[in-house]
Amino acid sequence: MRAFVTGSTGFLGIHLLQELSRQGWEVVAFHRPTSDLSDLRGLAGVTFAAGDVRDGDSVLRAMPEGVDAVFHAAASVGFLRPGDERKQYEINVAGTRHVAAAALGKKARRFIHTSSVLTYDFDGGGRVTEASPATKRTGCAYIHSKHLADLETEKAVRQGLDAVFVHPSAIFGAYDKATWSKMFREIQRGLHIPAAPPGAASVCHMRKVAQAHLGAFHRGRRGEHYILGGPDVSIKDIALEIARILHRPGPRFVVPGWLFRVFGRIEYRISSLLGVEPMVTPSLADILCDTVLCSSDKAIRELGYEPSSLREMLLDCHQWMLATGLLPGRGVAPSPAGEPAAEPRPGPAA
Repeated sequence: MRAFVTGSTGFLGIHLLQELSRQGWEVVAFHRPTSDLSDLRGLAGVTFAAGDVRDGDSVLRAMPEGVDAVFHAAASVGFLRPGDERKQYEINVAGTRHVAAAALGKKARRFIHTSSVLTYDFDGGGRVTEASPATKRTGCAYIHSKHLADLETEKAVRQGLDAVFVHPSAIFGAYDKATWSKMFREIQRGLHIPAAPPGAASVCHMRKVAQAHLGAFHRGRRGEHYILGGPDVSIKDIALEIARILHRPGPRFVVPGWLFRVFGRIEYRISSLLGVEPMVTPSLADILCDTVLCSSDKAIRELGYEPSSLREMLLDCHQWMLATGLLPGRGVAPSPAGEPAAEPRPGPAA
């Protein structure tokens, strides 16, 4: 089996390549010329091709003819500064258009599109399913651009592309270099404010998300969407579990949403004036006050998806951070196959 993977050096891409390599696939890992490939060295069956999803010609040159699967995991994720949002649209929307067009032109057997649960309308407060309507939010670049990327893939499906959509919720695990791993570092240093925002979400484990992408290739139905969630937890629950793992104090109370949104905007403005990295952007402050609960029943039933517990996914991230020196102490390195790390023994290093 042969696969072409975009976003191969990202949070999801690394796990995907580990899983594909473990299952004996031959993989072309598509990456930007400046990407760090150190996490992918030594994976059996993996070759590399440099390019950029914003450059359709580079995608066409790199993608093999008649490849069995295209896993489109490349995306600009997160809730960025307002000045960076144009690039997010270029990567997520134009990039998806280019990769889908290349898959059609190269007669790829199947296309697995990584979307987000946020492309569904979660503003009503109910549990999101695949039958929920699409998001109506246009003011958040990440949410809007991922929704438009879905539309680009659906357009390609109408043109003959055999595509399956997967929609992960908030993801935790090893190789998280830019999102929830920040909470580990903040709690390790000591919380400046002993409070948590009021948001909540169904959360998922990246290792299981990568396995579900393989399930989508083998068992997913053409044109169908699959939500990948897990346990329902509040932001305070997440912070308290991280604090227990680190043996540090956690947040003691939850601030009202309106107050956290105001704090986020003031902190962002002050940080920008001082030229330092802000704790949150305005769009991130907003999403941390939202509740995004979802159902994974369809993915469990049709793809064999297996959600993890919150502690399992947080321990996976923690052990990777220890092993790579992102947190002080000694840890156990994640295995090449992405197996979960053992729980650390209590002690000062944790």
